[in-house]
Amino acid sequence: MKWAIIGFGSISKNRFVPALEEAGGTLSAVVTGNPEKVKHEVGKHIKITDKIDDLEDVDIVYIATPNSLHKSQTIACAKRGINVFCEKPVGMNAEEAKQMAEFCDKSGVTFGVAHMGRFNSYNVLARDILKSNELGKIGIVKASFSFVNTERNKWRYDLSLSGGGAIMDIGIHVINSLRFMLERDVEEITAINENLGYEVDQNAAAIMKFANGPVALVDSSFDTYPSVSFEFRGDKGMMYVMDTLFQDYKGRVIVAKDGSFELRDVIDKKPYVLEIEDMEKAVTNHTRPATDGWEAFKDMQIVDNWYKSAKASKTMRII
Repeated sequence: MKWAIIGFGSISKNRFVPALEEAGGTLSAVVTGNPEKVKHEVGKHIKITDKIDDLEDVDIVYIATPNSLHKSQTIACAKRGINVFCEKPVGMNAEEAKQMAEFCDKSGVTFGVAHMGRFNSYNVLARDILKSNELGKIGIVKASFSFVNTERNKWRYDLSLSGGGAIMDIGIHVINSLRFMLERDVEEITAINENLGYEVDQNAAAIMKFANGPVALVDSSFDTYPSVSFEFRGDKGMMYVMDTLFQDYKGRVIVAKDGSFELRDVIDKKPYVLEIEDMEKAVTNHTRPATDGWEAFKDMQIVDNWYKSAKASKTMRII
């Protein structure tokens, strides 16, 4: 299929374009505010423009711009009948996410959101182990995603462009992955955030109650050592899932039962390749991708209530 990219930053250049080539897709156009710069970074056969209205003969557009632009750019593409694959978070808040999903549905275009964590083989393995009841009834979950963000003058630190800090950038990955692995939605959340003097949150933590029982202790951080970890504790055993949300493909699943630990290993294609293949399949078959607009809307409801809970210092009901 023919793809266009809107926003040619590091994710587009270093992750998406190589994955698109591996998936067998074709990059036919780039929409950017810096056409002169980008034309030296892509092939001569690729159209470079600064206007979405210039896009022609494109099947899917990948949007990788600051969060504040996602809604307007998604709607502009949908108006032209172009299917949209948007980077996370889908928008600035749940209301934007809802409007985007509704508009794409009415326009008859496929709308997907880039959550590569759903395609990491170790996260898929973890979901299957949880589904098998090998660990018994899950009661407690712990989940973390952190790294030290040294680029503090970039758009992620501008609240008007990002909508938030660590929660919006990486906490959203944890939320989406937990909902995927547990196959449940969050019912309520109690949270506390610390901005450390910045406009956006640096360290954030929440207690989430999932449907039918599990309680999750979740955190995200722009200010601590790089870590991705999930811990699921049931009445028959427990499981550790590590390193599955970093941009470099890696992972580990360790199951603990009866006083012993077992390393479970699995490998598949790179998550970025698999998410592209999933999006193309959804377009071809007129089905919904792994994270469609409505799944992303549910993620953003949790994000919105995480911020509301921290600001109000009280528990927020979600569903």
